[in-house]
Amino acid sequence: MQAIRLHTFGPAENLTHEPVDAPSPAPGQLRIAVAAAGVHLLDTVLRKGERGPLPTLPALPTIPGREVAGVVESLGDGVAGLWLGKRVVAHLGLAPGGYAELAVVDVDRVHEIP
Repeated sequence: MQAIRLHTFGPAENLTHEPVDAPSPAPGQLRIAVAAAGVHLLDTVLRKGERGPLPTLPALPTIPGREVAGVVESLGDGVAGLWLGKRVVAHLGLAPGGYAELAVVDVDRVHEIP
């Protein structure tokens, strides 16, 4: 899978496109094939090395991005099968990972797109 990663805080030029291992959904999570990722102001603040409203900076390297839209393509244990194949939007919370082809998220943070 491909992702945008940050190895060093600083300007946008520090973001790199590279292969990474695909994340696996844990119990209570699902995996989304990302079709769109939001670029939130907080993402740009963190990229620069400023923590903004968060208590700490993310550990590096990191895959930024906390807002995604796409299709559910894998389920963790305990997630209802009805989610599989649904078009969804999700806020990943404090866990980044949205600037990637695949992202995992707790099922309670996912909303179906009508």
